[in-house]
Amino acid sequence: MQLDRLAIRARMRNPWESTDLGILLARRHWFAMFLAWLLPAAAAFTCTLVFIPESPGWGLLIAWWLKPAFDRLPLFIASRALFSEPVTARHALGQVLSLNRLDWLPWLAWRRLSPTRSFDLPVTLLERLTGARRGKRIRVLHRKYAGTATWLTLVAVHLEMILFLAAIAVLYLLVPQQLQLDWTGIIDGHELAAQWVGNGLYLLAMAAIAPFYVSAGFCLYIGRRIELEGWDIEIQFRKLRERWQSAEQRQPRARSVSAALLALCLATGATMYPEPSQAESIESREEAAERIEEVLQQRDFHQVEEVSGWRLKDRETQHEQLPGWLVEFIFWLADLLRMEEEEKEYSWGPLVATLVEVMLWLALAILSIHLLWRHRHRLQFSFRKQPPKPAADTPEVLFGLDVSRENLPDDICGVVMEQWQKGNARAALGLLYRATLSHLINRYGLAFGDQYTEHECATVVEQTVGRGEAGSPLVEFMWQLTNDWQLLAYAHRLPDEQRVQQHCLRWREIFDNEV
Repeated sequence: MQLDRLAIRARMRNPWESTDLGILLARRHWFAMFLAWLLPAAAAFTCTLVFIPESPGWGLLIAWWLKPAFDRLPLFIASRALFSEPVTARHALGQVLSLNRLDWLPWLAWRRLSPTRSFDLPVTLLERLTGARRGKRIRVLHRKYAGTATWLTLVAVHLEMILFLAAIAVLYLLVPQQLQLDWTGIIDGHELAAQWVGNGLYLLAMAAIAPFYVSAGFCLYIGRRIELEGWDIEIQFRKLRERWQSAEQRQPRARSVSAALLALCLATGATMYPEPSQAESIESREEAAERIEEVLQQRDFHQVEEVSGWRLKDRETQHEQLPGWLVEFIFWLADLLRMEEEEKEYSWGPLVATLVEVMLWLALAILSIHLLWRHRHRLQFSFRKQPPKPAADTPEVLFGLDVSRENLPDDICGVVMEQWQKGNARAALGLLYRATLSHLINRYGLAFGDQYTEHECATVVEQTVGRGEAGSPLVEFMWQLTNDWQLLAYAHRLPDEQRVQQHCLRWREIFDNEV
């Protein structure tokens, strides 16, 4: 591979940068790639039109299914352009049979719907790999870039559809408004021709997007190879080698002079310092070994560490002292934690600490769930935002009802049922309604204006307290009580005693259980 002819800068790029690089490459050579893809696709489309003119869908389906065969021509042009070898569309069309000779059946069968098609195609076309070798290569390439290649395919599919719809819209907008064409009347009776025209427009949309899709996938593949094979490093080494070779050619005399001076220095050194005898050499080595041994015996070269703790050293002995299942469980857990498996000595400290920590967390979780379940009624409003405190100027009278807290009895529901039994229905239901409004004002801080109606008060409750599942019982109760009070106060329609009892029961559940 001639990396010195690479038309781009070989450097590390993230997947989307490589995709953008492919888009730029396709823009530069788009027309040649467009023609190389369109002409064989149009030939297949035309053959379908000639032989089965009554089935326009087959023509588009065949052209769409043969995309992997057509994609090889733009890929051939892009691969040559990347290494500064421009190829025309005519030359690429002349190679259509040779380019599709290798591994054509898998690409038109089970690989046809692969979402990483443009990223995988260079492995077949450029590296000429098939079978198991291709599978290994694909797995390596997919480790980091498969997601980007899949998104590239999804984007290309949507761009084809958008471009097709845009082409139809352009045809419609180019017709002057003065003509007032009746498109329905034109299409009626010519549905078959309209379908062929529409399929032809979609074929043009596929041909227009194909160069960008193929080139982006190819540059994504190149970016992955640069990352795996270090093309940028190899190019730098080649430049250094060329620079060194050029410098060597320019200064042959300097090298000769340097070599002569080096030889003279070596000869002079050999004359001044004669080589020691064999006995002296052996004596020097023994003396050096003794000094090294003395240095190594010093304290600085020794590290002493004291380790204390419980250790389970012998499994058979522990079987005699502890239950067998417990010993096996501890050894299994120690193996799981990879603790000194070769020496079969396992520390008890970390094991016991881990077991105790797990049991404590489980106990805490069980206790928390038990408390939440037991006090679920009291905590029904705890997840709601705490209401503001009631304002100092809260109304004491609403539409003729005294809602001050001081004028309410302690046992609200008991007094309500007592008044109802005496026949004072209006006083009973009015007391329950006043108590409800008073609790809403003082406990929830709801700001009821003295000009509000009963319906507006219920709406305020729904908009504030009723946000979420915790407030829904109160909202439902408020609307039911408001409706019954309005029927009694204005229409003089009494609710039955069972409904009043139900209101009291709900009142106790909502207000008496609050903390």
